[in-house]
Amino acid sequence: MAGRLDGKATIITGAASGQGRVASEIFGSEGALLLLADLDAVGVEETADRVRQAGGQAVIFVGDLTKEGPNQEMVDRAVKLWGKLDVIYNAAGLVKFSSLHETSLEDWQFVIDHELTLVFLACKWAVRAMLDSGSGSIINISSGSGLYSGTPRHAAHAATKAAIVGLTKQIAVEYGPKGIRCNAVVPGFLEYAPGQRRIQSQTPPRTPEGVPLGRFTRPEDTAKCALYLASDDASYVTGQTIIVDGGSTAR
Repeated sequence: MAGRLDGKATIITGAASGQGRVASEIFGSEGALLLLADLDAVGVEETADRVRQAGGQAVIFVGDLTKEGPNQEMVDRAVKLWGKLDVIYNAAGLVKFSSLHETSLEDWQFVIDHELTLVFLACKWAVRAMLDSGSGSIINISSGSGLYSGTPRHAAHAATKAAIVGLTKQIAVEYGPKGIRCNAVVPGFLEYAPGQRRIQSQTPPRTPEGVPLGRFTRPEDTAKCALYLASDDASYVTGQTIIVDGGSTAR
């Protein structure tokens, strides 16, 4: 049986580890033609090797996606390789946590650059490529912190993730008539398996017993949601913010 992403030219950012790595493996198993992007050259090559060993197709792109030039180069390379760009999954991001009154301007700008600016730039250049082909799916990662308040030390993180939700809706409405879809995935607290990268300073906001489905979100959960949004199964889904948190926000 054909994969759900057979022949789809796909970029995954932040592919060196975590959500991006897991999504790369799942997308590759579904037939995507993958360009895996990250600043971590060693990590992204390891991800590409894992995809290839499983029978998928992957090339890598190493660059600083907080800058405009590398984003243009990344998208141009995908188009040069496959003549189009069907999907981009913006999983890249770095964050520093601190309370608002203790956040330096330098740290604030770091979070803006590494969680919001790189999404803006990737979307900008992806949209340009997708306009040429008249179709495409953009998937961004937001966070529960961008939807509801109260998590300590999340001031800059909450601001950027709320902005991503707004940007996602803007893209969906403005470019929907051109055949381009844009959606956001919102993970609950992410729990990684041994060997998967995570933010060391982050601690669970509560025990898993507070989650109706009894566990924290795993990167496989967000990757499978992104797979759906990337596929033709979601051809009529756009402008949505899909929460993948085991029911935590339904309480």
